[in-house]
Amino acid sequence: MKVKITDIQHFSLHDGEGIRTTVFLKGCNLKCPWCANPECISPKIEKSFGRYISLDELKTEILKDKPYYKTGGGVTFSGGEPLLQIKELEPLLKSLDINVCFETALFVNENRVKLANEYADELIIDIKMLNPENAKNVLGGNVNQFLSNLNIIDLSKTTFRIPATKYSLADSQEICELIKSYPPKKIDIFKLHNLAKRKYEILEKEFYTEDITDSQINDFKDQLKDVFDNLEIIEF
Repeated sequence: MKVKITDIQHFSLHDGEGIRTTVFLKGCNLKCPWCANPECISPKIEKSFGRYISLDELKTEILKDKPYYKTGGGVTFSGGEPLLQIKELEPLLKSLDINVCFETALFVNENRVKLANEYADELIIDIKMLNPENAKNVLGGNVNQFLSNLNIIDLSKTTFRIPATKYSLADSQEICELIKSYPPKKIDIFKLHNLAKRKYEILEKEFYTEDITDSQINDFKDQLKDVFDNLEIIEF
């Protein structure tokens, strides 16, 4: 059995608890314009991005970092949307005796979410926007599917990661109400950056930018703090 990946990043510090190995799986069913990993969107091998890797080879690569997992770390499957390949990953997940995390947007079939919830010790859920029309037109996703899948996951092992964009800021009140109903373990606010600009150039895609100020982000953080305490602003 093989899966499609773009990269394996060792010694990751922002993709779950402790020191982690992050596996970036190729393929996503959304089209977020600010995506930090544009090479992971298409399921096809493109330019110099993407390769097939066997589960045995992937397991060997992951376990190279096992001594570092004593920090409470482990492996994080990111992307792209990792749950699109979770059925292919399942034999590996059954054999790994380490902490497992998935970073997902939850815009997938509920059976994939159930599998992720079964095998994950941690979940990072991206809350991109809640306006149904914007989600459809900007992301290509159905908010109702996202909301339905929230009822499946174990919130006690979940971090909500919110990109600070004009869309999430516009939905700030709705996001706060959502958090009241679905309180997670932790919330990260993710600031957009330009580290992926070169990848957009290689892929001949337009690089998306927004003028979101620190003041706007802090206002958003204050709103969230009214309903939830464990907050962190993530910068790379």
